Amino acid sequence: MNIRHYFIRNTIFKQILIAVLSPALILLLALFGYSLFARLNDAVQSQKELATRIAENIAAVSELAIISGSDSQLLDIMASALDSDITAITIFNAESGHHLILNNNQNSGSEHNEITVPIIQYSVPLEDSITGEYISEITERKIGTVSIKQSRDKLLKLQQKIIKVSSLIAFLSILVCIGFAWLISRRFSQPLAEINSLTKNIIAGKFYKQIRNIKPGELGELQSHVNNMAKSIEKQQQELKDNLQNLFLAKEEADKANSAKSQFLATMTHELRTPLNGALGMMQLLSNTQLNAEQSHYLLIAKESSELLLNIVNNILDFSEIEKGELRLQENYFDISAIFENILTPLSYEAKKKGLEFTVNIDPQLKDINLLGDDVRIRQILLNLVANAVKFTPQGSVTIALSALQLSGKQAILELKVTDTGIGISDKDQQIIFDSFRQADGSHRRKYGGSGLGLAIVRRLCDLMNASIVLTSADNEGSTFSVRWSCAYQISGDLAHHTQQDETILAGKAVLIVEDNPVNQLLVSKILRRWGMSTVTTNNGAEALIAIEKQHFDIILMDLQMPVMDGFEATQAIRGHAQYRHTPIIALTANNFKDDSDYCFRVGMNDFLSKPVSLPNLKEKIRFWLSKSLGTSLSENVDKRSE
Repeated sequence: MNIRHYFIRNTIFKQILIAVLSPALILLLALFGYSLFARLNDAVQSQKELATRIAENIAAVSELAIISGSDSQLLDIMASALDSDITAITIFNAESGHHLILNNNQNSGSEHNEITVPIIQYSVPLEDSITGEYISEITERKIGTVSIKQSRDKLLKLQQKIIKVSSLIAFLSILVCIGFAWLISRRFSQPLAEINSLTKNIIAGKFYKQIRNIKPGELGELQSHVNNMAKSIEKQQQELKDNLQNLFLAKEEADKANSAKSQFLATMTHELRTPLNGALGMMQLLSNTQLNAEQSHYLLIAKESSELLLNIVNNILDFSEIEKGELRLQENYFDISAIFENILTPLSYEAKKKGLEFTVNIDPQLKDINLLGDDVRIRQILLNLVANAVKFTPQGSVTIALSALQLSGKQAILELKVTDTGIGISDKDQQIIFDSFRQADGSHRRKYGGSGLGLAIVRRLCDLMNASIVLTSADNEGSTFSVRWSCAYQISGDLAHHTQQDETILAGKAVLIVEDNPVNQLLVSKILRRWGMSTVTTNNGAEALIAIEKQHFDIILMDLQMPVMDGFEATQAIRGHAQYRHTPIIALTANNFKDDSDYCFRVGMNDFLSKPVSLPNLKEKIRFWLSKSLGTSLSENVDKRSE
C-alpha cells in the first residue's frame, strides 16, 4: 500500500500511528534527556575528583619538602604529577611566602579548571613510656596550598562521545518505536479502512463488495457485522425497489382511476347540467307568461325541485374542486336582497308544509346597496344552511337574519344568522359536523336523508371567503349558525343608469350560438331575442366556422363538448380570422371544472359561464363584453374574470 496515502489525509492509520507513537516518543525523549544530563554531569564530577586526588597526593608528599625548605624536591614532586590533563601546578609555601609554579607548555592555551587543596602539617603525639598516657595532643597546621589547573579538553571529548553514543542509542530506539507503532497501526487501521471503504460502497449502492480478509478478534467481529449489515441493506434495498415498483404501478392505477373519475365527473356534469339548464331556463321563460294560480303553483314546485337537484349536483362537483384546491371565487356586484328572495321563497313553502314559522329579517341598511363577492357561493352557503334548518326542525321555527355590523367608507362587515328550534347538535357531534359525508347521528341520514356534504362545503366556502362560521347548539334545543365576513359595497344607484343603456347596447346585435343541444339552442335564442338581439344557431364548431364566413357576429356563445369539432378547437380557428380576433367569445357550458375554464382562456375565450346560468348573469356578461368591445365606459363597475 502506498505510504504517501497514509499521510496525505487525516486517515485512520495516521491517527492510530500518532496515538501510539506520541506517548512512546515523549517518554523516550524524557528518558534520553535525563540519561544524557546524568552522564555528562558524571563525567564532570569524575574529572573534578581526579584532579582533587592528584592535588591531595601532591600536598601529602610536599609536607616534608616545605618544612625543610627544599624547592628542588618540590619541583620534582610537581614534575612527577604533570601529564596531558594538568596544565599547571602551583605550591604556595606559607612558611616563606613564596609560590613555586610549574607549567605544562603543551596545554597552556586551553580552557582549564582550577583545584586548590591545603597542605597540612600534623604533629606526632608523645606517649609516656611508663604510664602509657599521651603527654601531647595531635595538632594540625596549614603550611601551604597546592593549586592544580586541569585542562577541559579531555572532559569535552568525553562529553562529545557520551552525546554521540546516547544520540545513536536514542535514534535506534526511536526507529524501533516507529516500527512497532507502524505495525500496530497497520494491524488496527487496515480492518477499519476496509470497513470505511465498504461503507462508502454501501452509500454508493455497491452492496456486492464485501470484506474478504476477516481479521481475528473484535475487529474481525466488526468486519463480519458490517458485511452482514451490507447484505441486510442490499436485501432491504431490493425490497424497497420492489415496493416502490408496486407503489409506482399502484400510483399509475390510481392516476388512471382518478383520471377516469375526473372524466366521469366531467361527463356527468355535462349530462346533468345540460337538461337542467333547459328545464330551468324554460321555467324562467314560462314564469314570464300568463299563468293561473294553479299553474303558477305547479311551476313553483317544479322549479324548486329542479333547483334542489341542481344544488346537490353543485355540492358534489364543488366538493371535488375544493378537495383538489381548484375552486376559485368570482367577484361581482349583486343585490343580496334578491338572492334572499330567490333562494328562500321555495324553502319557505317547504317550511309551511311542515307547519314551521319561517322568518326572514334583512337589515334595512342593505336594501339600497350592492355587495361585491361571489353571489353563487353566497347562494350555496345560504341554501345549505337554511335547507338544513328546515330539514332538521320537526316543529317550531326557522329564522334567517342578515345584519350590517358596520358600513364605513366602501367596506361592509356582514353577519348571517340561521336559527332553528330543531333537534340540535351535541357538543361531541359539533366536532364532526363540518366533516365530509358526516351527520351528527348516523340514524339521521336514514330519517332525514341528505349526502352529508352541505356543511362541509359551507365551511370550505367560508374559508375561501375569509369568513368565520360559528355554531351554537345543544341537544334538542335547536341550533344557530353565524357567518361573518367583510366585503366592498356600493350604492345601488351607481349601476341603475345602466338599465336603460342595456337595451341600447343589446338591441340589434348579432349573436352566434354554438350549441349541440336543441333545447338549449331554443332556450338561449328565445332569451336573446327578447332582449332585442338577432341569433344564429349552429350544432358544432365546424358549422360555426361556416356561419362566420356568411355574416358578421358581434358576440359568440360557445359550448365546449360538441361532436365533429369542440368549442376549444373552434375558438382557435375563429381567432385565426382577422375580423374575429377581438370579438367576445363566452363559454356557455355544462362543464364546471377549473381545468376547463383555464383552457378556455388559453385558447382565446373571453369569459366562462357554467350552466344552468341565471338570466340576469347572462345578460350582464353579454352587456359587459359588448360595451368593452365598443370602447364604452359601461364596464367600469362590472366584474371581469382575470384572463
